[in-house]
Amino acid sequence: MRNFTKILCVVLALVVALAAASCSLTKQYSYKTDDVELPIGVYIYYLQSAYYDAQELAQKSDKYDSEAKTYDGEKSFLKMEITDEDGNTAVAEDWIKTRAEKYMNEAVAVYYEYNKLGCTMDEASIAESRSAYKDYWDNGYEYYGNTQPALSETYEPLGIGFDSFFLAVMTIPQMSSVVFEAEYAVDGPSAVSDEELSKYFEENYTSYHYFSADLYTTVEAEDEDDEDETVALSEAEINAITASFDSYAAEIASGTSFSDVLAKYNEAYSASATATEKVEKIDAEDDSLSELMKAIAGLKSGEAQQIVIGDSETSRKIYLIYKEPITDVTEHYISEHEHRDSIVSDMKGDDYTELLKVIAAAINIDKSSAIKDYKPSMFES
Repeated sequence: MRNFTKILCVVLALVVALAAASCSLTKQYSYKTDDVELPIGVYIYYLQSAYYDAQELAQKSDKYDSEAKTYDGEKSFLKMEITDEDGNTAVAEDWIKTRAEKYMNEAVAVYYEYNKLGCTMDEASIAESRSAYKDYWDNGYEYYGNTQPALSETYEPLGIGFDSFFLAVMTIPQMSSVVFEAEYAVDGPSAVSDEELSKYFEENYTSYHYFSADLYTTVEAEDEDDEDETVALSEAEINAITASFDSYAAEIASGTSFSDVLAKYNEAYSASATATEKVEKIDAEDDSLSELMKAIAGLKSGEAQQIVIGDSETSRKIYLIYKEPITDVTEHYISEHEHRDSIVSDMKGDDYTELLKVIAAAINIDKSSAIKDYKPSMFES
């Protein structure tokens, strides 16, 4: 399900801001059912979020001029056709309203399923988060050393009060996480068995290890006013390191552990190299993959090899890469809570989104006529 925690910043024209605030800093609802009533501020927040989603899509279009910051020759992208990640094409302002409706339906469905499954959350944790966000709301916050204005200065002019903001940013996303975990738990309605999880993990994930060595060195300048010089190692030095890495790859193929090979390298070269070890999904067809990741993806299970990467003699590195048999780590990954949750999320994320869609369609949702008063154009400065 969508990440609801994205904090967006908008500056509105004064007349639009005043109009929005006068309409929606009230108890007016947007969507409601027998179990939940979501304030209009939640709808405005999701409409704003959808606005920025659409803007990102518009800026990927060949009709976007990044220098002039125009969309098909216009300053606004709202009348421009955009195509989303699912291949749907629509006029941007219509797409935004449809996407905001999707977010609202998901939020209502989350509430419904939360109650149906008897889920609970840590109230103390929620209270702590609420207190922290209220401080940001009233006083601002530090971000990478820069003081940011109070969140209220951004959101209240749009008609979004603190309660609506906190619902959209924290409460609903946390409820959704709890619902997801309950839905796919071993005793949940859509339980994922260890066998299913193991199969998915082994078919989609890669376990890999690597360490590297520079094929260049830095020569200190004799004069302190001069800069140090980066120079390539000699051909003999490079050949010796390459031969060592080839031998390390052969040792791993013969059963030596990667950690033992790394220790051997560090001892032989008085080095302090450390290994990078990861388990993740790698799409070998992804054109954006780095040269290193493409090489790892191309290895056979259990294979190790050396590879040299770098555009020049003074930037090249040699890597020892190893694709560990994924079955060696399956048990650990599906049994450890944190890893298991992550894999289930990856495995069932699309199913969960579809489930929320089905739930929302089956619920009698009362949509306030007030939502028609809020249009994507209100977010244009």
